[in-house]
Amino acid sequence: MISDSGLVPQFPLSLPASEERFRLLFAASMDGILLTSPDGRIFDANPSACSIFGRTRDEIIAAGRKGLIDESDPILHRLIEERRMTGKAHGELRARRPDGTQFPIEMSSVVFRDTEGNDFSCIICRDISDRKKADAEREELISKLQKALSEVKELRGLLSICAACKKIRNESGAWELVETYIRKRSAAEFSHGLCPECMQKLYPGSNRR
Repeated sequence: MISDSGLVPQFPLSLPASEERFRLLFAASMDGILLTSPDGRIFDANPSACSIFGRTRDEIIAAGRKGLIDESDPILHRLIEERRMTGKAHGELRARRPDGTQFPIEMSSVVFRDTEGNDFSCIICRDISDRKKADAEREELISKLQKALSEVKELRGLLSICAACKKIRNESGAWELVETYIRKRSAAEFSHGLCPECMQKLYPGSNRR
């Protein structure tokens, strides 16, 4: 039952075993857990939630949903309506740190009713900043690879090459140097040197390689 101050009273020391297990799971969960009401009030926050939002439990309770979530985010209103209609919702939202900076969170919320008829909602959330960054980096890499692939030109088919000067006849019938022909149709570049056989022909007796 909710006290006049709007906070859930502390659990009594003589908790049933099931409630004690819940409290242990609540405290040890790696995901952030918030006990809230459907209207946005917050009654409790576990240590992971405090770490995610960069606030103490009391600061989270005082902030409420308005202080933690960007309420201008249209996804928030869609999720609230979805939860109202189905009793549960899942999605990504923009959360707010104490300094006002925003970061993405993934959240799941479910509405339940206690034995006295009070409606509560349990919200499980996690900071997905690293995942979003990795996704963005992956998308950027894919984009770069696709661009690189689109620029690759492949040589194929039968090429007409002069047996003497080694020029290649292009599609329009003109003869081009091998370097020019390949450079236009691929990403290859050329550097020039002399093979050992040509070195001996041009510079007999030379020891250069």
